Amino acid sequence: MSAIVNVVLDFDAVPGEDCTEAFQKAVDSLDFLTGGTVLVPGSKLPYLFSRSVMVDRHNVRFVGEGPEATVLQGVAYTPPLVFGVDRKVLGQPVSDGHWADLFGLLDTHAAPSAGQRWGFRTRVPTGVEGQPFSDATVTFACSPFQFGPRRGAFWSDVRKLTLDFVVRNDAMPWVGRPLFGLADAYNRPSPFYAQTEVSPGIVPPRVLFVFRTADGLIREIRVPFDDEKPVLRCSLQIDLDASTVTAWTDLAQVEPDLAVINDGWGEREVAFAPNWYAPFNMGQLGLLSSGWGGGTYRIPGDKDTPVPLTFGALRLSDVTRYQDLGAGTAQQDEHGPVTDLTFLTDEAGVFCVLPMDEAVHRSADGVPDLHARYVANGLTGYGLFMPIGPRQTFERNRAEKMAVTALAVGGQEGSDYGQAIGLGSVVMFSLADMKVYFGAQGLSAYHLDASYPVDVTDSEFGHQTDCAIYSWFQMGRGDRLKLAYFGRSAFKALRSNPSYRNVFVTGVEDSVSAVRLFECGAAQLDNWSFDFEHAGPSDSYVWASLQDNVGGTQLVIRDCVGVKGGPRTAAVRLDSSDRGAGLGDSSRGAGWCKIERSFNTYLAPGMQAVVAVDGPVWRGLFEGVPKPYPPLVVNTATPGASARIGTDTVPPARSAPPLLAAGADDPVLRLDGLIGYYRADVSSVKADPNRALGDGTPVVQLLDLSPAHNDGTAVGNPAVYEASAINSLPALRFTGGWYTFPTMRGTTGAATVFLVGKRLPVFDTGPALIDSLHTYGSGWILGERLQVLSAESDTEWAVYAVRSTGGPRRLLQSFVNGHPYELRRFDSLRPLAWDAPELGRRDQGLEIFKGLLATAVVCDAALDDRTLSDICRHLLYVHQIPV
Repeated sequence: MSAIVNVVLDFDAVPGEDCTEAFQKAVDSLDFLTGGTVLVPGSKLPYLFSRSVMVDRHNVRFVGEGPEATVLQGVAYTPPLVFGVDRKVLGQPVSDGHWADLFGLLDTHAAPSAGQRWGFRTRVPTGVEGQPFSDATVTFACSPFQFGPRRGAFWSDVRKLTLDFVVRNDAMPWVGRPLFGLADAYNRPSPFYAQTEVSPGIVPPRVLFVFRTADGLIREIRVPFDDEKPVLRCSLQIDLDASTVTAWTDLAQVEPDLAVINDGWGEREVAFAPNWYAPFNMGQLGLLSSGWGGGTYRIPGDKDTPVPLTFGALRLSDVTRYQDLGAGTAQQDEHGPVTDLTFLTDEAGVFCVLPMDEAVHRSADGVPDLHARYVANGLTGYGLFMPIGPRQTFERNRAEKMAVTALAVGGQEGSDYGQAIGLGSVVMFSLADMKVYFGAQGLSAYHLDASYPVDVTDSEFGHQTDCAIYSWFQMGRGDRLKLAYFGRSAFKALRSNPSYRNVFVTGVEDSVSAVRLFECGAAQLDNWSFDFEHAGPSDSYVWASLQDNVGGTQLVIRDCVGVKGGPRTAAVRLDSSDRGAGLGDSSRGAGWCKIERSFNTYLAPGMQAVVAVDGPVWRGLFEGVPKPYPPLVVNTATPGASARIGTDTVPPARSAPPLLAAGADDPVLRLDGLIGYYRADVSSVKADPNRALGDGTPVVQLLDLSPAHNDGTAVGNPAVYEASAINSLPALRFTGGWYTFPTMRGTTGAATVFLVGKRLPVFDTGPALIDSLHTYGSGWILGERLQVLSAESDTEWAVYAVRSTGGPRRLLQSFVNGHPYELRRFDSLRPLAWDAPELGRRDQGLEIFKGLLATAVVCDAALDDRTLSDICRHLLYVHQIPV
């Protein structure tokens, strides 16, 4: 095997001038496999970059003469260096046709002649015989599209939002397709996304705008449009202070459908949920920047390839722009009638716009560089076209002995947006002896494929407005680092396995968590010093959620020290409520946290705790001598119970404390509207009279303990009795049959149901009736339009509850172990239908419950929050279910 010889390449780049083309030419001249070394001489002036240099070669090494001498500086909201984003798919460059001439799509005010405005097309032929279509999405990382306007707290402080866009369907007719937006790892809007909603059963066709607010509610706005026209022009204006929504399509005002905008709208202040990590994508919605992949990476109903669309305009404003003149009137702003040019204009209140004035840009070799231009506050930034298809992973790229800085705004150092260094799909990537300053993120990852390992040593990061280092799907390793004056976090990782040691962190006033670990598998933090001069982080020094679907989370914290913190700050916060409400299941392992010689000296006594845990799926050990204050461990679950972090052994999981004193009457029997109460014990089940009640005995009848006496009769295979199924208490195991309750009726139009089971038991107030309340997959549905999800476990017992209101405010809300899970509102529903309810079967046998049930409670009333919480707590205690 021949030796690989590195080529030291000198090049003609003039410091103080735009060096993008010179650097890209140097990279492109290297051999694709063997690569080489790009030697960057020191200079008194920085090397300037108006675009990103795309490093899509193996074994490319950038070497400077030290971070004080060699400085690479971006002059746009885009990183000077991007490693591991392939400009070619299957060896062919992305087609130039992705940059579409908008002449004929936009009106003549915006595109008076051909070749002046260029939009973004998601699907075009490659131009190469025998090759498939070239599919791509456009992703805007660390941009105002992703993080919202400056000083907008990552969307949570935005009170007014005006969204304008023009998009053409290149393959009519319109169908239900994603347009653009942000969706997190659980397919929730983060905070919003838009799609078309077109099907034979939906009249008229609508643009569906889905957004999530800080109270956890997912809200929906529907805007009608004419699906016979290939070009969709739409403006949507939301005022959270006034609780108003106005909309326009085809430059005329239309009436938006606010039926599912949900509870609290117009009744209390709401705010957009902050976006922690979701990328803003055009042409697809989901966690992946490229739109590639299926399953959990994309919103429900999404397809594997982008719909053929051409985006001709997109603009976001944090003001209300247009006059509310009533449905049918022409769209107008303060300047007069609106045209397509309006949607391309950067003016007061606009915080991000696609000007569509830049055609495809090619390297010296004629390869498109994938850049998609936007303007934010008068300054240029770039997103990237992300080709969809088999993706090349690039090996052994390296940068060392340089400083890399993001945009300097108005003569001031720093930037609210952009990356300093971007990573795509890389293997054996490393940074050493680097200084990385400014931008929203320093070393930042696009959501592409796994990268392993990513090594960062002897380097300094500073003045990033979001986080110094962001890791996506990486095996990351770091040693001897300084992370200074960051934004929300110093280090942030999603679905990664980070191992970082010897890190000095200097924080800022508005930090939330110094380390934020979303669904990471194995994470090790060794010898971190958190030096906060003032208040300290508002939430935690280290925050971690559980890994989803595989393995579990193993978090080890050694020799870490922090000082400052307020009454809501924990040194370590272990969160399991982001998915599953703290409920374990067979697809997700439990979380383990070991804290060794950490946070037991100098910690502010007024802090919430050393460790805050929200449920039994986290457990672990604390080694060292804890101080009396703050408390070692607190539990933040609802209702509070076990906190399973111990000093010698892991404390056993335990249930909620009792609601009532011993000997008190059963509180279920005092519930308003109680029309059904069933417990799997001798007093409430009836077996075959010819057999004794014992394990395996078929239970042919459920006796109602409520005054209503709505007994249930088995249909098909009766459930069988198990004497000690749940903490020495009995339960019924369903084996394919169900129970019907022919005399049970509701009259109020409301309902509250409690079910204690292993898996969510199937229940239906009116089988075969369209307006019944019934379980639907992992959740509940009422009528045709109102649906909520529920956490569910196939391995753990849980108290499931659902509440449906009657009257003018029609709310549907799910609860798990007393934790409010999801709430929706749709006031136009018909009354709740009751007709011989069934337990264990839904939709004429299409869904049969095969699990365990211990207790069922049915009320013909919408119980208030306090009562519902108390009954959940009571049922948890009676069945000794840990929370």
